[in-house]
Amino acid sequence: LVTCAHDRNAYVWKYVTEKKVIKGGNVSYQKEDKWKADLVILRINRAATAVKWSPSGSKFAVTSGAKVVPICYYVEEHKWWTCNTIKKHKSTVLDVAWCPNSKFVVTGATDYKCRIISAFKAELDSSEDDGFGAIFPKQHKFGEVLAEFDQAKAWVQSVAWSPSSYRLAFTGHGSTIHLVQIVADGAPVVTTIRASGLPYIGVEFLSDKAVVAVGYDQNPHLYTASDASGAEPVWKFEGNVDKEVKKKKRALGSFSGARAMFEAKSHRGQAANEANKKATVHQNVICGILPLENATMMTYGLDGIVAFWNMKNQGFDDKSLMAKD
Repeated sequence: LVTCAHDRNAYVWKYVTEKKVIKGGNVSYQKEDKWKADLVILRINRAATAVKWSPSGSKFAVTSGAKVVPICYYVEEHKWWTCNTIKKHKSTVLDVAWCPNSKFVVTGATDYKCRIISAFKAELDSSEDDGFGAIFPKQHKFGEVLAEFDQAKAWVQSVAWSPSSYRLAFTGHGSTIHLVQIVADGAPVVTTIRASGLPYIGVEFLSDKAVVAVGYDQNPHLYTASDASGAEPVWKFEGNVDKEVKKKKRALGSFSGARAMFEAKSHRGQAANEANKKATVHQNVICGILPLENATMMTYGLDGIVAFWNMKNQGFDDKSLMAKD
């Protein structure tokens, strides 16, 4: 696994079960159960903000406050991790996502832009055309900006790439979500939807026609497309994933109500504002999403909760969400 932090460093962690011991010319192996960290040379002078492995597992991208995105890979000859740097941003880069072919990244930055950039490495990636040759003629030029989107008009907080590679999603701090359709015979088509609540800081595709966004509203929001493969999909807000089922309260008189409140505080340690607790699973900002199989996912937030969601159990048509037509 890989981690990064505001200390401007990234580490690749590997679980080691044994270590090699050379003593007196003899080689032996001793049992050793621990995580071993390898420092990655990022060459940045500001905090690292996010890190993502490529689908191929041969490289990863790190976003940073230094306006750059290091693309890191392992050099077997020298036994260390190194990187090549993308320098096309004008401010802090907040998020990054990989194309399923591991050749491109999409980034979101505080310069109000979302960009598709080539992260192609000849020694790691296949040079065969996988359908993007006509769309992005400079796809094999590392660091080349292949497309740029400014529809957010605010910080681009999160980005995601669909399983088919031809759709993107990004969210803006102005409570907007933008769905991009990459087409072969023209400029990408962008659909903008303004959310009614607070901004999103995380977005992921469950399938090519289902997108989930999370953030300050403490409730995952589901967006769906009219189809999974068309060039002109119609996107809409499908609904809240968390249905916020509120518990029914027993009507109490003034005296009995005061007595019940006192007992709750003294016997169960409940605070006076317990009645104002939200009826959602998450009680604080939701930070991110992990898509799983068969219309399921996990979310995690600042409240310390990791929640598992099954779309069918939440009242959505799971077969329709995962359909490929």
